[in-house]
Amino acid sequence: MLWFLILIFIIAIIFSYLLFAPFYFEINSITGLCGIRFHHLASAGLIFTDDSLKIDIRIAGWNKQTYWPAITEGKKEKPVIIKKKKKPLKISFSMVKAILNSFKVNKCYLTIDSGNMQLNGILYPFFYWISKRTHKTIEINFLDKNEIILEIENNFARILKAFIFHQFIYKNKNHGQLK
Repeated sequence: MLWFLILIFIIAIIFSYLLFAPFYFEINSITGLCGIRFHHLASAGLIFTDDSLKIDIRIAGWNKQTYWPAITEGKKEKPVIIKKKKKPLKISFSMVKAILNSFKVNKCYLTIDSGNMQLNGILYPFFYWISKRTHKTIEINFLDKNEIILEIENNFARILKAFIFHQFIYKNKNHGQLK
């Protein structure tokens, strides 16, 4: 009986860790990184270089790196396979909005140069206003420099909370009203 309680306790701890541990989406154009990281447990990243693609996967101490050279040949056509159409999943716009609002932006550094000096001058006040409104570094420059550093955080508990809130609370709020 004691072993069963210890097993249930360990499973509850693991489940709560997986529920509340944050995961991050990262984009960094300076280093060429595009990846996802689940706390310190697992991560996967794509690193773009001039002539190749590096895929880096880490899961609980296990590490695998794969290099893919740039494709210079034309793509071969694959035969078309006709699949049965599945019933589409009905997701409302308000549910997508609720789930997207559960994400938190940790880092945002965006600098853009369109290459056209007049267009940069027209866009400069708009980018200044966006930067002041969001309290993030969003700017337009005249130095032919385009960079983005973006880190977005979320966890499964916040997504589940947004989904449940939308399914039960939001639907009942509009009950009895004509659509």
